[in-house]
Amino acid sequence: MQKSGYTDRPQLDFAEALSELRFKRHSQFMVGPETFLGLMKEFYGFKITRRNLQLYHSPFLHRMLPPPIHMGGHRSWYLHPEHTERLAAIVHLNTRHFMPLKKIRLLLRGFPERHYGILLKDVLTVQDLDEIVDHFGRGFEIKDFLFHKVSRVLRALDDESDEPESMHDDTTRDKVLIKKATEYEHWLHSERRKRAEVILDDGKPKKER
Repeated sequence: MQKSGYTDRPQLDFAEALSELRFKRHSQFMVGPETFLGLMKEFYGFKITRRNLQLYHSPFLHRMLPPPIHMGGHRSWYLHPEHTERLAAIVHLNTRHFMPLKKIRLLLRGFPERHYGILLKDVLTVQDLDEIVDHFGRGFEIKDFLFHKVSRVLRALDDESDEPESMHDDTTRDKVLIKKATEYEHWLHSERRKRAEVILDDGKPKKER
């Protein structure tokens, strides 16, 4: 990364950067190496050594993480969100899903940076990610894939037909989606949603720090 275009970003210490991540996720700033590693551990739950950090942006790994920028002297600066979210996505896919680094590099080559949060939230399975990679460069967006996936799930909830989905015409499939979308809207405003969130979200194991 070139320093041009980044010089106006504030240089934050650990406490300031952590506060920004917690309350202003879309803000832009830069931090030194130690603060950067601290953020990886405190906010994303990944303990990364200085040596491994250097390895991620080395030619040996084809610079999976862009190198830091330098603005006078030899001090390195890492950028948020460019460096923080990309490294978090790399380590998450590698350690949580056991995805090889070569495969991660291929995925991130075409995966929009603005959607790294989807990777970190585990919305997509490894199989989903493989399919997305296969469709890069065809005018295909992540939203298209997610909406398609949601549509398939909603149609699968149709319990009023004994016929397989492949036997339905487009009009029938659309009617099922509209019906289920209406049910989903009602569920959003129901007590069942609140109970489900308590059980399914609050009950998730916390990431190791």
